[in-house]
Amino acid sequence: MCERLAELRHRYVELPPGRPSSVVHGDAWVGNVAVTEEGRAVLHDFERCSLGPPEWDSIHSAIKHSSFGWEPPDEYAEFVSVYGHDVTEWEGFATLRDIREFRMTCMAVQIATEDPRARDQAFHRLACIRGERGTRPWSGWRGVPF
Repeated sequence: MCERLAELRHRYVELPPGRPSSVVHGDAWVGNVAVTEEGRAVLHDFERCSLGPPEWDSIHSAIKHSSFGWEPPDEYAEFVSVYGHDVTEWEGFATLRDIREFRMTCMAVQIATEDPRARDQAFHRLACIRGERGTRPWSGWRGVPF
């Protein structure tokens, strides 16, 4: 895994030009949005907020569709339409996708060290990012914790 991390660091430094650097949430996904009784959407969980490539904030939605098959094509197309940009069409997409998948895998491994119920999922994710489960979209990725 250390070799994979080093590779991802190198690829990140070599990212092709994208949209101008800006404030990014860092963990933008529907689970970090609360809707008030008045119907107002409120973004929360800002501990990863930073300056960086704005493409990072749309990676989670893109990989739900392209890496895991969790989001049907019509829902992803609606997301892209509303967001106004499809990160999967950017040359740097694979790098940010791989970083996000690595992060999700590390989180599962961390949880598995304390909760045996997460071990199968952690091993499955490791096998996927190592190339042992074929091509994307990978089946079998589940939420952790349970």
